Amino acid sequence: MRKCIIIGAGPAGMNAALYLKRAGIDVVLIEKEVPGGEMLKTNKIENYLGFESIDGGELALKMSKQIKDLGIKIMKDKVLKVTKNDKFIVETEKEKLEADYVIVATGRTPRKLGLRGEDVLTGKGISYCAVCDGSFYRGKEVAVIGGGDAALTEALYLSDLCAKVYVVVRHDLRANEVLQSRVKVKENIIVLKNVNVSKLDFDERLSSIILDDGKTLPVSGMFIAIGGMPQLNFLDDLDVMMKNGYIVTNDKMESSVKGLYAVGDVRYKDYYQIVTAVSDGAVAALSIKEEG
Repeated sequence: MRKCIIIGAGPAGMNAALYLKRAGIDVVLIEKEVPGGEMLKTNKIENYLGFESIDGGELALKMSKQIKDLGIKIMKDKVLKVTKNDKFIVETEKEKLEADYVIVATGRTPRKLGLRGEDVLTGKGISYCAVCDGSFYRGKEVAVIGGGDAALTEALYLSDLCAKVYVVVRHDLRANEVLQSRVKVKENIIVLKNVNVSKLDFDERLSSIILDDGKTLPVSGMFIAIGGMPQLNFLDDLDVMMKNGYIVTNDKMESSVKGLYAVGDVRYKDYYQIVTAVSDGAVAALSIKEEG
């Protein structure tokens, strides 16, 4: 039986696993954290067909339950290296696995601002997930950095918990009109455009942020939502074609390395949505099925 290892159990990886299992291909799904990927950080999803509105964690749970009900085991492990001879060798922290195909579905890691103290303050005033950490700032003033859908979704969630939410955008808002209209009617959300965070004030915890226009915001928390980048060091031994840090694929989701596929947010493409990630997973699995 042909075997495929999927690295990452977000919506793209889980949907690939579902299609592979139904095609009779042996599949191993490896996830270093909790199944669901970026969905777990989303309070409310309203653009996934079949659900008018659903919590990201709930949707992730439904997907992972469906996977497990099919008999697919999700291994909790971290992939360290992928090499290829006749077959792929996937080396994890716990073991080495062999497969005919590998699907990379590891998503993106949040991008940082690159300011002094940012790493030290993570968990002490700086967060990349409002759903995860927002309750720690109940009744306090916070800032959200970013102007896209993710940033405004964070701001809206925090506005129900916090006294005041500043949205700091380096240019103008890029979020969809629905989110922007919701932000406008929230009296405790203040949008500051054409400014950047230039400095963090802190002792043991964040106490305020200083903007490049000289203004100081006395916030207890800062939520950074400026996108992310794939972390693909485990592919360093393979000659994988990349563009801007993302894996380049063909229409079948196959990379420049025969048998290595990329799906979801690790793939170089125009749109990064749950529905496009799910589609990528299905296409990769169907492409592997055709290989047989």
